[in-house]
Amino acid sequence: MNVQLLNQAKEAYKARDFATAVQLFAAAKENDQFVGEIDHLMGNCLMKMGMYQQAAASYANALSDTTYGHVGALFTNQGRALVACGDLQSAVEAFQHAVGDTSYPTPFKAYSALGAAQFKLGNYAEAGAAYRQAAIDQHNPAPAAALASLGSCFIELGRPLDAVESFRTALDFAGPKDDVHALQASLGSAYMAAQRPSDALDNFNAALADGTYVLSGQAQLDYEQAQQAMGSAGLVSGTAAMVDPLDPMGQTGNFMPDPSDTGFFTLSESEMIQNEKSDVKIRRRHRHVGLKIFLVIVILLIILCGGAGYAFTKGYGYPSQQEVLDGLFEAVTQEANTDDFLAAELNDETRTLIVSSIPSGATPVIDAMDAGMTEATAHVKVTLERGGTQSYEATFIRDGIGWVVTSLRLDFASDGEGATVAQPDAAPSVDDSDVATPDESEVSGEEPVA
Repeated sequence: MNVQLLNQAKEAYKARDFATAVQLFAAAKENDQFVGEIDHLMGNCLMKMGMYQQAAASYANALSDTTYGHVGALFTNQGRALVACGDLQSAVEAFQHAVGDTSYPTPFKAYSALGAAQFKLGNYAEAGAAYRQAAIDQHNPAPAAALASLGSCFIELGRPLDAVESFRTALDFAGPKDDVHALQASLGSAYMAAQRPSDALDNFNAALADGTYVLSGQAQLDYEQAQQAMGSAGLVSGTAAMVDPLDPMGQTGNFMPDPSDTGFFTLSESEMIQNEKSDVKIRRRHRHVGLKIFLVIVILLIILCGGAGYAFTKGYGYPSQQEVLDGLFEAVTQEANTDDFLAAELNDETRTLIVSSIPSGATPVIDAMDAGMTEATAHVKVTLERGGTQSYEATFIRDGIGWVVTSLRLDFASDGEGATVAQPDAAPSVDDSDVATPDESEVSGEEPVA
């Protein structure tokens, strides 16, 4: 390796003269050997020049130098190059290798890129699982983007209420670099998908309030539908309010009985008294013994079933919510069938997303719950197998006298994990924070850090 040419190449790289740097990096190598540092930096130059296929090959060369390290960063950059080439399946494999590198200091970058690639492939459950991992990565300084993308996955999976929670959490943790207006618009669309036009309209109006943001595509259609829905609701309520129910004439006269339809106006006082006496006799005859017996039976049944009914309305059941969670987590750990613990109406993608969110060997404990007769929501503290805890929010629905899980999602607010929302990128781009940039440490011979 020609050290002098290598140093010149690094200077060109630092000056962003990437074409010159590529030539010097190539000349610094001898006999086309693999040199991790050189091939890594050469791949970065090729990415900047838009030569994505050559960049992917250069990162592969760097990976061939097993003494170099930086496996996670190299696979992440290679995956981005492959996405830019349109080879999404190979990109997914590269990103999966990246997150498998336990020494990689910023795995959230690989998880985010993996989520985007899976989303483009239409694998929304797998994309959601990747975005979730990106959001909860403690090294992620701006998790809102991952949460926003997770919300988009929930929309595609037909889970608008989960999407609402993802977008709301993203807004809670939005940072200076996050587009709050876009998040509000995305939340508006999620509310429309959940058939809550009033909440949708509030968020669309908030997004447009300062006049700097313009809705486009599906968001504009959702906004118009929300306006129409609320306009129709306002018209109905306004029309009803114009009619005074205490006014027998109303606005149209329809509340006043017509003499042709009733004998009210032709009855004399004596006839009305006689009719009232007849009605009393009829009512007395209907107060027969059978009715009294029926009422006694009903009262007895109420007394006998009162305790069970009270417990049912308060959310008790067998199996209980805690027992269902215990069984679900145990089934995941044992790699057994989880169908008995999940709602029957859930589709395969939703089941996959729920199961993939459960860590193996974890133990769930419900520490707070809001339970009704048919639905329940619980805050769950999960102790991980290797120590530490995660917070989840679980929702249940009745299944006979017991319960089954209908959704399970990480409770980001309880864990103190922030998030920022953004739609999956239209095309993967190079993240400069993942691109090795030479500094004084590199010039002195240390390995570049991506």
